[in-house]
Amino acid sequence: MPDGVVRTTVLGRSRAVKLAGVLVVTLLTGRVGLAQEAPAVAPLPPGGLSADAELLKELRALRQEVRDAKANVDRLQSELTTIKAYQTTPAPPVQGSPTPLEPGWGQGVPDQPSAGGRGAAYPYPFGTTGDGSARPLEPGRGRGVPNQPLAPDKPVPEEQSDENRGEFFHNALRKSEAGDAFPLKGSYRYNGNATGALGGGGYFHVADENEEFTANLTNQITIDGAFFDRQNMPTSFQGFFVPFARTFLYGNITKNWKYQIGTQGFVGQFNLLDMWMAYSFGDWLTIRAGKGLAPPLYEYYAFTPALEPVITNSPVFQFAGKRQLGVMATGSLFKNRMQYWSGIGNSGTSFFYDMNRNMEYNGAVTFKPFQDSKTVLNGLGGGVGGSVGEQHYALQQNNISFLNGAGEPTTNGGFINASGVPFFTYKPGMSTNGLRSRIAPHVFWFGRFSFLAEYMNFSRELTDGTTSGRSTQRAWYVNASYFLTGERDFNGSGFQAYSTVAPLRPFNPSRHEWGPGAWQIAAQYAMVNTGTGDFARGWADPTTSTNRLDSVMVGMNWWPNKYTRLSLDYLWNGLNNPIQINGPTPIDTFSTIWMRFAMFF
Repeated sequence: MPDGVVRTTVLGRSRAVKLAGVLVVTLLTGRVGLAQEAPAVAPLPPGGLSADAELLKELRALRQEVRDAKANVDRLQSELTTIKAYQTTPAPPVQGSPTPLEPGWGQGVPDQPSAGGRGAAYPYPFGTTGDGSARPLEPGRGRGVPNQPLAPDKPVPEEQSDENRGEFFHNALRKSEAGDAFPLKGSYRYNGNATGALGGGGYFHVADENEEFTANLTNQITIDGAFFDRQNMPTSFQGFFVPFARTFLYGNITKNWKYQIGTQGFVGQFNLLDMWMAYSFGDWLTIRAGKGLAPPLYEYYAFTPALEPVITNSPVFQFAGKRQLGVMATGSLFKNRMQYWSGIGNSGTSFFYDMNRNMEYNGAVTFKPFQDSKTVLNGLGGGVGGSVGEQHYALQQNNISFLNGAGEPTTNGGFINASGVPFFTYKPGMSTNGLRSRIAPHVFWFGRFSFLAEYMNFSRELTDGTTSGRSTQRAWYVNASYFLTGERDFNGSGFQAYSTVAPLRPFNPSRHEWGPGAWQIAAQYAMVNTGTGDFARGWADPTTSTNRLDSVMVGMNWWPNKYTRLSLDYLWNGLNNPIQINGPTPIDTFSTIWMRFAMFF
């Protein structure tokens, strides 16, 4: 046969083979089930193999693509059947370790917190509950957390295709988390630098991520036992009682705006101690408005009585400015070597009563010239506080309880010792009637050995309606303390300067810490002299009142850890004249054994 005829025959067969291949592919891909294998293509004559090798290669590739397409369809049908089974029939119990889930679909790793703050880990695979049973996936609900809506129970939009629904659920989950996430984070902290409502110590802290808003909560609880050497002593400070149950909420609402709210349970009474807002321009100036601590007595505004080295305040505390309602400016200068306070307050105002026309100026300044000097003089400092203003109120308030000054502030209708026993009382009908002034210089040294001394001159115009005159009281105290176990008092100054004590070797058996804790010995001597002019004018009864009290407190404190203090003190009181205190027989001395359990947290 001529070459032209042979070539024409082979080419004709090639075209036929191509047409046959195309027909087979069309038929196979057009069938829904793809149940049968594609038919074999008729073999080419031996003479055409060399001429049509490239075409044969293309046919084989087409046949492989057909097989792959069939396999993909079978796999998709199997997965669809499995999903329907999860929705309609129970699944067998989960065996072995749970299977991690895809990112964005909830939790799948046991006991591991989820990313993005999604809450507690959910340790079960998608579609099951804790016992392995199937959990239906309702429209709008996602995987991982049982029966928790991703969005507000909205079904998947109909226009969402199958391949896009996973992304839809993922986006819905992220939007839900963004809307439900709690923006504040909490922690418990300890501050040993004598800052905060009770000085230093432990507190609960809640804040946003930038510390722009903070809320801190701190508590002070004391349980006392005071036992006199005489019966029928006229005070609530005896037997077992709770002298202080204080709670303070404080922090800032922005970086510069600060607030503080404080309450106190005091021997069966309740008092709102603090409620103020303040704006801070920096360490050098803070403007505060509301009710809170005020000068002039350093012992009162510098630290809480539960943190005094001895078991309670000296009797000089009753001359303090207490907590007044007004506007105050405070700050520190020269790298904290100078602290100041200056403000106007109504010293006769509380949130429970109002005695008008009692505005006065209160101020104080404290210097620490050797601050951060790394010498023995580092803790040395001193200053002075003072107040002056017009006072017009009755000393005896019939409708208000001022027991031991718990009414904040006291009217000074009489004077008491450190345990609340009265030794001088004005007769009924007495009133303030003019200028009142106070001046109180102080000096201190803080360290392993510490002392604090302060003097008070308290003077005011009084009247009984017939006789008027100036009444002046003078008082002073000195505290001294020493840590046997080597700790140091915080060498603070200014407001709320004292702090809790962190033992160098704490006693904490649960952590196998068997240290001695911190042991401190402390002593205080105090004197109050009411003067003789009040007796000369007939304003006090000499059978029930005397003009001088001397007191001595000695004791020991044990801090097993930085949150707890146990104290034992002995308090002796001496009067310059015997008076009727607990009965018809006059006495001139009495003593108290005083115990305290205190917690700061």
